[in-house]
Amino acid sequence: MLSETKQLLDLQQADARLLDLITHLERLAAHRRQLEDRTVQERTNVASLRDALQKLDLESRARNLEVDELDMHIRAYQERLDKGIISFKEMEDLGTKIASEKIRIGRLEDEALGLMATVEAARAHLAQAQSDLVPREEYLQSQVAAIARDIRETEEGSLAQLRNERTALASTTPPYLLAQYEALRATFSNPVAAVQSGTCGGCKIRVSANTAERVRAGREIVTCEHCSRILFVL
Repeated sequence: MLSETKQLLDLQQADARLLDLITHLERLAAHRRQLEDRTVQERTNVASLRDALQKLDLESRARNLEVDELDMHIRAYQERLDKGIISFKEMEDLGTKIASEKIRIGRLEDEALGLMATVEAARAHLAQAQSDLVPREEYLQSQVAAIARDIRETEEGSLAQLRNERTALASTTPPYLLAQYEALRATFSNPVAAVQSGTCGGCKIRVSANTAERVRAGREIVTCEHCSRILFVL
């Protein structure tokens, strides 16, 4: 194999390792964002439960207030009926009002009791959610911290080392050949491809016999007549 081709192949392998490592880092970063989003969602869920409890509590208080006010009205009607000097017609009207309001207060009391039970259940649910949130947040934050540490160590270690290796390889590659390689890499992930059974390993198209022979001879840089990849033989 021509030494320049070997240089390009080493460069391509370094680029492949770099790409794999960068992809790994991107996945780690995406996972970290997911964990951060889950932390926010956990807090949002608890806040929603708290808001819902406040609304239920206000509604329960309002319903109990309605019951108290209606009870006061019934008592006032009954007192007027018992002690007042009123006409028979007024007595009938008050009796009708009292009967109607008692039916209404019965319904409101049932609703108030139901709301109170709902409030207590919601309060217990919120308390449990708040209790669960603490260890959940600690776990998620520990995972985020671990991923952040992994990213930092990888960037400062393996990634920096690979980039230095890649820079060193590129610096020893003839400029014209490096430019050709970089132009191909803008299109292909594998600008340097092996010829196997007379076929380009990149585009999978059979090359001419002359091209295959020139590659085997290893005396010059040979490119695929179909995709322009730089060719070599194993």
